Amino acid sequence: MEHEIALLRETELFSELTAEQIAKILSIARKVNFSEGQIIMREAEDGDTMYIILEGTVEVVKSLVMGDPDEEADEKSKVFTRLDASDHAVFGEVGLFEAMKRTATIKTVTQARFLEIKRSSFLRLTDADHELGYRVFFNLAKIVSGRLRKADEDTIKLTTALSIILRES
Repeated sequence: MEHEIALLRETELFSELTAEQIAKILSIARKVNFSEGQIIMREAEDGDTMYIILEGTVEVVKSLVMGDPDEEADEKSKVFTRLDASDHAVFGEVGLFEAMKRTATIKTVTQARFLEIKRSSFLRLTDADHELGYRVFFNLAKIVSGRLRKADEDTIKLTTALSIILRES
């Protein structure tokens, strides 16, 4: 349990939580294993779970076309990044507070082990411990804010590049 507390403390989502608060998070988590090449979550499907990588590597894949992503159409998808336990990676965290469609497909590259947390269990916990809930949701707001800032920067870069290309053609 001490190893898992230390691991969770390294994740941005659970930073600044006490060991006791992290132990509460661990009490609602279950360990799950996936084989190499297995899909953990699929883009555009409903999701209500978050995963924390304990061992192994996953890749984040996004569809490059609008509409339903076609899992067989590799040419229409792009691997955006790889994550592993050393990254202190957490994914699916937005599913903890909002029922929504997954924004990417997560697929194992190696055999992997995770902690899985369901939204219903998490909300019961944060309802019972408001300080824990505040800290986690505050950290989540910082994560989402950072992602929005990066998306805005990427949009400006892409718009600028497109404008230059269109001007030259």
